[in-house]
Amino acid sequence: MKRIGNILRYLIVILLDIIVMIVFHSYINFILLIGLVLFPIYSFIGVIQARDKLSIRVETPVEPMVKGEEFEVRFIIKNDSWFPLVNVNLSLGISNVFYGNSGNHVLNVPVRAKRETAITYPIVMEYCGRFRIEVSEISFIDVLGIREVRINVNESAECLVMPNGTERNKEAGQIYLRGITEAMESKEKGYDFSDVSGIREYIPGDKLQDIHWKLSVKKDELMVKERVNMSAMQLNVLVDLGNDENMCAEGVLELADSVTKAFVTQNMPFTVHYYSSNVGEIRSCYINNEIERNNWLEMILYDRCYQHDVDFEGSFLMNNQGGGSYLYIGRISGEIIDEDAILGDKMTGAILKNGTM
Repeated sequence: MKRIGNILRYLIVILLDIIVMIVFHSYINFILLIGLVLFPIYSFIGVIQARDKLSIRVETPVEPMVKGEEFEVRFIIKNDSWFPLVNVNLSLGISNVFYGNSGNHVLNVPVRAKRETAITYPIVMEYCGRFRIEVSEISFIDVLGIREVRINVNESAECLVMPNGTERNKEAGQIYLRGITEAMESKEKGYDFSDVSGIREYIPGDKLQDIHWKLSVKKDELMVKERVNMSAMQLNVLVDLGNDENMCAEGVLELADSVTKAFVTQNMPFTVHYYSSNVGEIRSCYINNEIERNNWLEMILYDRCYQHDVDFEGSFLMNNQGGGSYLYIGRISGEIIDEDAILGDKMTGAILKNGTM
């Protein structure tokens, strides 16, 4: 309907020019009439030429960004034709792949002839995750607003948006040491000889349960089983990526970032476990430094969160029946006041638990 209106208006302009030319015998109006007749041809040829010589690429930051900080997406449109385009519409699909959220947007820009036109689009992510932007279609119309051209494209770019957890060094350090101590005590109570790293002579102050009685009788002196020390042990950390309507997964990511960053800062090694929606099983990563921690966070964000119908914690306990303490980071129900817990946002917490089923 709009195109018909544009055609009628243009025909009225031509008719008025003809009337003026006849009444006043105007040579200028005759020249104008020729231009008015030829201009639609130029306009139609222009959009056809541009259709075949228009391309676009999308650029996002290569390095991961931090949630809440502004970053830029650049659209570089190249028009190799001689015809400038006034109204070019970019159909954009914007999504956070980690959470499965998506939306559509249309960006209107002018494009110059025989050169590249760069448009910068500022983005601020409210949630961390994997930001993805895709250009699915480019559409534009000729100058008269009569001929519309649509070009299907499939250009996209991605950028990781990392959590920015608050400092939790003191709390995380204390809960780590409690977890390691409980793990040591539970193993020592069971006289687990697999934890013996060597045999040495008795030193006053050694625990009686560490004495190797059979060897002591043979050597006629007290010999002690030297067990793996605390510094050689590490804590199991479970990160539950289950989500709900309150976006609790966001609180889990923030808290996990805070706690694991504190562990690495204080040289406390740990193994982190999480359920991968992409592969449908629990994945584990040993982390001893900041590089390994960042790689693990990026690996999580390339995955997807899930609903709480996945019994991640139960599956972990079924596969790790040796007991011992572990740190669970996930959604909590009700108020928790405990020295073995660190509370986060969106009803989340890091809770030290016993692994005995």
